[in-house]
Order: sequence, then structure tokens, then C-alpha cells
Amino acid sequence: MDYESIYDKKIIERGKDYYKNNLVKFCVRFENKLYGKVMGGDEYNTVVDLNDWTGLCSCPYKYNCKHSYALIEAYNNNNYIDGDELFNNLKNKSKDDILNVLKNIILKYNLWDELTQNKNNLVEKGKSILKLIPIEKKNIFTFKSFLRNQFLKNSKDDELLELLNEVGASEYLEADDKDTIDIVEMIVLEIFERKNKDLAEKTLKLSKKYKNKLWIVKEYYYDYYGDEFY
Repeated sequence: MDYESIYDKKIIERGKDYYKNNLVKFCVRFENKLYGKVMGGDEYNTVVDLNDWTGLCSCPYKYNCKHSYALIEAYNNNNYIDGDELFNNLKNKSKDDILNVLKNIILKYNLWDELTQNKNNLVEKGKSILKLIPIEKKNIFTFKSFLRNQFLKNSKDDELLELLNEVGASEYLEADDKDTIDIVEMIVLEIFERKNKDLAEKTLKLSKKYKNKLWIVKEYYYDYYGDEFY
């Protein structure tokens, strides 16, 4: 397996150290992905796609980090749980048993929002956090964490555009602020990584409305589609 094309040697070494020092809280293989929690400066949620070994993590590094490689190391050492088998076992349980498992999970992790979630729940949550920024500046970091850990990979294409529009229109985010640039780039990167040209063109059109904040969209469009917009 050629990991070096994705993970540099230092990342691989540190990932191995994390695994050897029992910092992988758990590793589950489910539907050809690895899901786990890895301890570091915080407890990070980490996912590795076994199709190409790319990793996505809630840590600041985000992509193909040491925490992702620590999961790979756990997998290579057969130190993982078969998630497909766990779900197959649920098929043999009664409806009441499954509901009881679900109830305990919801109560333990306070996941009521998963039951009450409406279509625009993620977008509305993002809008609500944006409104808190002028009340307390540190909420800008809460918003970035929300994007990284909840919104980006779970949102639909139109939801990405809707929240990007909110960011562009927000009077609480200054165009030349580093955090604003980070937020815009996080959303724009997710949009272009979906490789949907129609979505990219809608994003380019939106960027013309908020030139000061969304200037980076043109750079991404050029990188992905050449000079077609000129």
C-alpha cells in the first residue's frame, strides 16, 4: 500500500507513535471506511476512506493527518471493530431491543436533534452561530468548528451555497479578517471538491455579489476549470 503519496514520512511516523501509545480510542470499519476517535490535544473524530486512504479529521490539520494515519495503523494491525457485523447483528434483534439501543444512545449523547432535524436544520444552526459572533468574538471559532465537524460533509449542495451566501452577507465577518478568509475557503474548498461544475458556476456567480469576501472563488474556479470564466 502506497501511503507516501498521501501521507508524508513525518505524518506516518507520528501516526504510528499515536497508535503505539494507545491514543486510538477505537477504530471501526464500516462500509469501506474507518471511523474512530483519536486522542491528541483534544479528542478528534477521524474518518479514513479505504478506497484511496484519504483521511478527514476534526483536528486543525483536517486532511490526511497523523490521527488519520493512526487509524490506518490500527486497521493494519487488525485492531478494529467490524461495523458491518455490528449492524448485521442488529437485524437479529427485536424491534423493541433496537429501539432500546437507540434510546440509550440518544440519552447518553443528547442526540435529540437527530430526531427533530428538519430540512434546513444545519443551515439554520450555522445562521444562529453567526448571529452570536458580535455578542462574543470567540463564537467565530465555534462557527469554524461547526463547519469542520458537522456542516461541510453533511450538507447538500444548495445548503453549501445558502450558508456561503450568509457568510458573504454577514456584517459580523470582516472581509480582510483571517478567520473570515478561513471560513470562506473551508466552504469553497468543499464545493469544488464535489466536482460539480453547475455548483461551481453558481458559486462563481455568487462571488460576484460579494467580491470583497468571496474573491477566492475565482482562484478555485481557475484551478479546477482553467480560464473558462475569463
